[in-house]
Amino acid sequence: MIRRSVKRRDVILTVTPNTALDKVLFVEGFAFGETVRAQRVADGMGGKGAVTSWVLGQLGTPSLATGFAAGETGRRMEAVLRAAGVVTDFLWVGGETRTNYVLARVADGTQGTVTVSGLELAPEDPARLRAHVEALLPDAALLLCGGSLPPGMPVDWYAPLIERARDLAIPTLLDVSDQFLAPNVAACPTMIKPNGAEASRLLGRPIHSVEEAARGAEELAHRGIETVVITLGERGAVAATKEGLYHVPPVPVRVVNTAGAGDALNAGLIQARLRGEGWAEALRWAAAVATAVLLTPGTGEVRPDDVQALYPRVSVVRL
Repeated sequence: MIRRSVKRRDVILTVTPNTALDKVLFVEGFAFGETVRAQRVADGMGGKGAVTSWVLGQLGTPSLATGFAAGETGRRMEAVLRAAGVVTDFLWVGGETRTNYVLARVADGTQGTVTVSGLELAPEDPARLRAHVEALLPDAALLLCGGSLPPGMPVDWYAPLIERARDLAIPTLLDVSDQFLAPNVAACPTMIKPNGAEASRLLGRPIHSVEEAARGAEELAHRGIETVVITLGERGAVAATKEGLYHVPPVPVRVVNTAGAGDALNAGLIQARLRGEGWAEALRWAAAVATAVLLTPGTGEVRPDDVQALYPRVSVVRL
């Protein structure tokens, strides 16, 4: 049951079939066969769509988060979202919402993630969630499809939702990786946000430099995707939009944890675009939001004051 009322066509709808919570362990390093002691532990949100909703909530923008959830971890995940002002409407299934273990290197915030399967779907659950999302779509201003799909779901599960949203003139943002990327990109969402490695797989050639990313983003846009943002880590991001091609250089900061920065970029882009900003301004705001997440220990944790302080330092360069 939806927890509070929302206005028609005023809903940011995020879909996260494979929900999770993150536990971030800050370590000097890691090696098999050795005892590694964490210097610090932090909790955060997991699952791309849910992280985006959580960031939006912390910045005062409501959204509706749906997907699958299960067990006590699912209850805690839902409670964290609600505490940030997110409307939740999850479908409950067997098993347990995942806990991801993020190892963050103290020196520079570089992180790696150990993730496990947790949800146990019944054969009818994928169709049940699709029908649920389609019922919510008419009220949506934007649909975000985010993250991996649990076992038992077809790899192109997002594609019919993207197509249905297009029929309703609702913009879509797809943020997935690995085997889920190409089959769902084929549905031509309004926007995608691959990193360099993911864009390389889509294009069949390496993407390392800003110039390579710019050419790749334009090529993907010519395939029918309105907006392509390719993130490049320490080189920033490149975006191909209807208003032009842009590079967003990174803002130098002392990184605490990189987990959730891409989802925060999504949140900032959604915020700015839905309030009517052009792409250059939207990218500037989104980069400030993403950079602010780098300063916090928890995945997707953001402080609004950090965003405001970083915003004047962000530059957007037309290519």
